Amino acid sequence: MISRLISIVLLVSATVFFTACNNMPAKKHGPITLGDSSTIITEKDPQKLLDLVTELQPEIPEKNEVKDTPASQKKPVVDTTKKGKTATAVTTTAPVVSGPGLSAEFTEVTVFIQNLNAKIAGNANLQKANGAVYTLSSGNINGSIIKVSGNVTKVSQRYQSVIVYKNGQTSLPLESLSTTTAWAPLNGGNNLYRITGLDAASMDYSEANNNALRNALSKAAQKKHISKKKIQELLNTIKHVKASNQKPFTVVLRSVMWKIDGKDAQGKIYSKQIRVDIPL
Repeated sequence: MISRLISIVLLVSATVFFTACNNMPAKKHGPITLGDSSTIITEKDPQKLLDLVTELQPEIPEKNEVKDTPASQKKPVVDTTKKGKTATAVTTTAPVVSGPGLSAEFTEVTVFIQNLNAKIAGNANLQKANGAVYTLSSGNINGSIIKVSGNVTKVSQRYQSVIVYKNGQTSLPLESLSTTTAWAPLNGGNNLYRITGLDAASMDYSEANNNALRNALSKAAQKKHISKKKIQELLNTIKHVKASNQKPFTVVLRSVMWKIDGKDAQGKIYSKQIRVDIPL
């Protein structure tokens, strides 16, 4: 009985084993193992054994070995240096200063300001003078060129601006709201200097609030002997004005001065001044 049971168990086990083997998936090969004969390529056709990637054969020169490049393959050398110029030199075309203008001829130096038509006050002979005063007749001062002849070391500029009330036919300079600047050097070279900073947007001016503007306008109107009724009308036009450069007020150039410093032929230091007043 026992032997019969053992035979049945062995039979069942063998059946299960063979069934499992038949249902196992096909084995997938892993990485090729060196020395494994099953992975050796046995292909003998030389056409099928060719490498599809072009073999690189770099030419590596020996140390300190320099090979000449054929002339046809050499890149042209571009000379980036500027012939006849230094690195800091800048060539500019000097403005042409000619035609009509204001001319002040001192013993040590002659000063010419292009495009200005002005009338001199006092003696026109400036040989022994240290300064001259002119009244502008026509021409734009800002942007003009000052040309000097002689040994000049510096040209400086200062100006006076004033707040002017302009409304219709009424134009009143407010004398109490004028500003005179300090001397400032003008940029230039080769005895040529350009006048700048005299436009309304660039000039310094006296700042004032509404009360100060009303007082200044009232004083200017009284000085012109304007009636009280008219003065009140003028004051009514600036009720909402908060700044001295706000309409109907504007910043106006009243006078401009230049100082020319240098040395004469004997090496003596001199200083000459020119002032141009602008009628308001």
